Formats: sequence, structure tokens, C-alpha cells
Amino acid sequence: MGLRSKMKKILNLLLILIILQACNIHEQYTRTEIDKYTHTIKDTTEGHYYANSPRNKEDGVVNPSSRDIYITNKVTQYDSVVKRDYPNFIRLGLFESIGIFGGNSSRAIGGGLFGVHIDPSKALDQSYRGSDAKSFLTGGIYRVGVVEKRLRWFEDSKDWTYGFTGFELIMPDAHLENALMSFMNFNLTKRYYFKENIPNFALGHRLGLGAYPSQYLRFEGFAELGSIGGLNLRAYLGIAQGMNLENTILIDNNDFAVETTYPRVIYGGIGVSYLDFINRVPETLREWKDMEHSAWRIGFSEFSILMTNSETSYFQGENAVIQGFSMKFLTSNISLPQIDERLYVGTSLLNAMFLGGASMGIGIMPIRVGWFQQVLRDELFIDPFIEYNYFPSRFYNIGAKLSLIFPPLPSHTLNLVAGYASGNSIGGLGNNANSDFFDGYNTFGNFYLGFQIGLYERLFQSRDLKHNK
Repeated sequence: MGLRSKMKKILNLLLILIILQACNIHEQYTRTEIDKYTHTIKDTTEGHYYANSPRNKEDGVVNPSSRDIYITNKVTQYDSVVKRDYPNFIRLGLFESIGIFGGNSSRAIGGGLFGVHIDPSKALDQSYRGSDAKSFLTGGIYRVGVVEKRLRWFEDSKDWTYGFTGFELIMPDAHLENALMSFMNFNLTKRYYFKENIPNFALGHRLGLGAYPSQYLRFEGFAELGSIGGLNLRAYLGIAQGMNLENTILIDNNDFAVETTYPRVIYGGIGVSYLDFINRVPETLREWKDMEHSAWRIGFSEFSILMTNSETSYFQGENAVIQGFSMKFLTSNISLPQIDERLYVGTSLLNAMFLGGASMGIGIMPIRVGWFQQVLRDELFIDPFIEYNYFPSRFYNIGAKLSLIFPPLPSHTLNLVAGYASGNSIGGLGNNANSDFFDGYNTFGNFYLGFQIGLYERLFQSRDLKHNK
């Protein structure tokens, strides 16, 4: 089994773990407090009964009244339970990617500024060993599933956290034997806040320990700006020193390294993270329902089946009812209240549209501008947008989405999508436009209409946005 074939299996396993983790994220990272009260109600009833009505005589003498007075006392007691849910974490992040320098410039992975803009053909080619860097960024750091919780030590010193990262890969260049990789590595972090209102700005340092399959120690300093709709920007400078044993995945079946390696990676770079939420300590004392938000829509994934005007279908060839499909991962649409709160700018980690047998576009971190409007309060929304995808495909997507929140499934959405997408499947690769991954695809322009399901997607109301709190 090839080395990169093993990496593909690891990535598939990570995707499954992310989906399973998302199913019970509320229970794991929510602190619930329950207050019980006993209510006592005392009630007194006074009744008057006249057996014989009093009658006045002519001489002015009043006969004694036969009125009886009945007084009843009643005491009622009942219990009342109040349940409050609070966030139980300082940081909870799904995915982070960092473009770094520190590797060999003649074998760069070509990931761009944030480390994710990699030619799909090269990323899936197990014989790929890098190419000359067009910039000083040669590699990347990739983290999936980051959790940090409050650490109360040094006499309760502020903003210390401990936590774990589900998966981390430190890859200075395309030579995997010089990379460091671990599952569930431990992190100890300290932050110093200079701006505590959203967006927060902090400097910090972090000590990390990886145990398997690589064994390494990592120390890094960082600057952090976020969290805005789950999006964060970070700058890093750090060092990692470790070991890869000869029977581990980074060495086994690697033609370029057959024995234990001892990588030392001195790195720096810029990173971006998706669905990554950071709380200061005071925010952990605020109920979930009172949290401030910056985005209209935050979602894990969207899947669509599409009818298009393509002559051929991606699935069945000619004369098919369904010509294609689309999918998005890790989406955030951020409100712009300085102009109009309904106007937003957004992005996704990945946008893929397969509009027919010869029409396909893939965008990594596309740029999206739209107008979010409530049609029916709490239930129905319309979202016209224009989206520009620049790498590895270069195309425009102009459309609209009608979204329904279905009460039995409040964490998911049902959507109707329609629009027009036009561009070049390989336009964003420039001089690398001979990519085998896009063989058979070129320019396209298609109208589409489809049904979409948003999985673990949250739509917010105007009252939820932080400028309305």
C-alpha cells in the first residue's frame, strides 16, 4: 500500500470522526446548571351565610342577625425547575490550516498563503515530491478538532487553557519523512488579550506534545484575531522537535526514508480556521441563548442534487433527470451591519459543483457576497448571492437559496437552490493547467435548479446578532 494511499484512508477516517463528534457536541461542550425552587401559595377564603334576613321594626329596633361566617385557609406548594445551558469551553475549533516557511524551497507543497491551495492532482499523487517554491512558504500545518478548556492554576491566573487536538500534521515541505503527525496531542496555552470585544485580538504562546505516530514537542507563539462567525486569522512562529520510527506511517513504504528520522521544524506562517469559536472566561458565564453572533449562517456541510441544462449527466450520461450535484464544507456568512445588517460576506473551506458530464468547478476558500432576508419569522429565509471561486477552478456562481428550518430537525436545513455558474475548470491553476485531476473538463456555463440539505447548519435571527444585543 502506497504512502499517500494510507494518508487518504486517514483523511477518510478523520471525516467520519468529525461527523460523529458533531452529533454529540452539545452534550460534551455544554455546562448545564439546574435550579430547583419550591413555591408556597397561601390563600384564605371568607364566606358569609344568612339563615334569616334581619328585619327592621317600626319602633327602630333591629333584630339580631343570623349571619354565620366561614373562614377557610388553603396552602398550595409546587416545585419549579429552571435549566440553564452555558458554553463549557474556551476554544472549540473544527479545522485550521497554516501556510508555513521552514522547509526546503525546492520541494514545496505549493499550498499558498494558508496552506490549503494545493493542486488536487499533486495532493493525491503518491509520487509527488514537491516543486520549486514561488514564495517563501514551503509547507503547512493542518489541525482537525481543537478543544481548549479553562485551566485554573497560578492562583487562578487569567486565560490559561489546556486541551487536545484530534489530529495535527506539521509538514514543512512535500517530504513526509520530515513531517510530524499525531492524534490527540496535548496543548497548554496562555493568551494575553489586547481587545476583548468581538473581534478579539490576543497574543499567546502554546506548548504541545504529540505521542503517536510521531513523538514530538512543539512550542509556538501566535497572534490571534477572531472569532467572527467561526472564522479566525492567526500568525505563528515556533519550533517542533520530534522522531518518526521506521515502522510508522510516515516512514513505512517510503522510498526516501527507510529508518528512524528526527525532524526539527522551525516555522512561521499565517493560518485561517473554520468553525472555530473562542470564548473569554466571562462568556462562559453567559447562557447559550444570550450569546452574541456575527453571522447569518454557519454550517458544517451542504449537499445538493441538481437539474441543469447540460447535455450529459455526471451520473448516467444523456437524457438523465439529475445532471449533477454540489457540496460545500465549513461555511460562514458574516453580517455587515456598518452598511446593512442583511448584507453579508462569506466563504467556505471547499465548494464543489458538478453540473454535468463535462461541467465541473472546485473552489477552495471562495469569496461570497449576498443578501439575507427573513420571509417567515423563525422558519423561512431567502438568500440571493454571487460567489467567486478562484482556485483551482476559476468561475462565478450567481444564484439564490430558499431555506426552511424544519422544527423536528432544528440543526439541519432544507433548501431550494437555483442559479447560473460559468467559468473554467482549470483556470485557477495558471501554468499548472495540465492537471490530470481535471482531465476532460474545461470551460462551462450552466443554469441549475436543485434540492439541498444543510447538515449541522445554523441560521440566526436579527435579534441574535451582536450589534442588536
